[in-house]
Amino acid sequence: MNVSSLLTTSVRSLSALIALSVAGCAGLDTRLPEIDLPQLSQEETFQQNMAFAEMDRLQARLMRVADRVRVANAPLCPDVRPGIGVKTHRLKAYSKSLRDAARRELGASETPRVLTVTPDSPADRAGVRQGDALLIGGEPVGHESDAFLDALQEGEIVVQRASGKVESLSVTPVEECAYDVRLKITSDINAYATGTTVTVTSGMMKFVESDEELALIVGHELAHNTMGHIRKIVGNYIFSLGATRYARPFESEADYVGLYYLARAGYDMDGVEDVWRRLALISPQNTSRAKTHPTTSERFLRIAVARDEIEAKQSAGETLVPNFLEAKS
Repeated sequence: MNVSSLLTTSVRSLSALIALSVAGCAGLDTRLPEIDLPQLSQEETFQQNMAFAEMDRLQARLMRVADRVRVANAPLCPDVRPGIGVKTHRLKAYSKSLRDAARRELGASETPRVLTVTPDSPADRAGVRQGDALLIGGEPVGHESDAFLDALQEGEIVVQRASGKVESLSVTPVEECAYDVRLKITSDINAYATGTTVTVTSGMMKFVESDEELALIVGHELAHNTMGHIRKIVGNYIFSLGATRYARPFESEADYVGLYYLARAGYDMDGVEDVWRRLALISPQNTSRAKTHPTTSERFLRIAVARDEIEAKQSAGETLVPNFLEAKS
């Protein structure tokens, strides 16, 4: 058989197999009721409205806590920047299927616009509003751009309101830890650091029961960045040929340092370790099995002991600084 005949036979065989597979797909045994398409469109819009309203609420809460933690701990952060308590977003940050809703509900556009203004922050006091564009040379920029951070040093920013009006605002920035904090929409109960950023999931935001617990999570991830843990964990993983146990000490250190960050931000530490008992209800195996992270039992107890250490320093009027093995400059 020549090549042409062989290909023709193969194509016919594949077509027959596909036809047989389609013919063999199971069908429904009931007649589903019809739904009204306009009603479907209305319900789609209604659910998107609810979802984006909740996203807006979670983002505002996260930034309120994160800003407080980052500003209070700037003296302990190796990388700092001027901050005013503002976060921008762009349309492309959202999945294509949700961009119309993001534009409608959050005012997202192709260019950066203000998503969140932390209450009583320098931006709030200066009059920055959600939906404003931060302008440098007449062009909208993001809150993390070097040009915008440089402009903050001058004590004046230019904004374009949603109406199109351009205004100059006087603002006095504060020093903050230079690690952006981001919200990720997913039901996973998680938070993670990259060395330069901190991400908290909406699942974690709904799991924590107080701002104090949220500050504990943010402080933990911030500590991963400030202590250089990401680089150390990756290095240990490579040199140990994939042994996960070498990551656990850094998780314990992030819990310890992160609790100091929480306390320095003025949050109440009482009972924050309970977050690990509630996580044990979801993942009982983590009460006694440790892989990349210590067990929830160990984390609960270590945070309780660290709290005693911090409270003793507070009672003695000592500066709240973790007990570093070597003095930090």
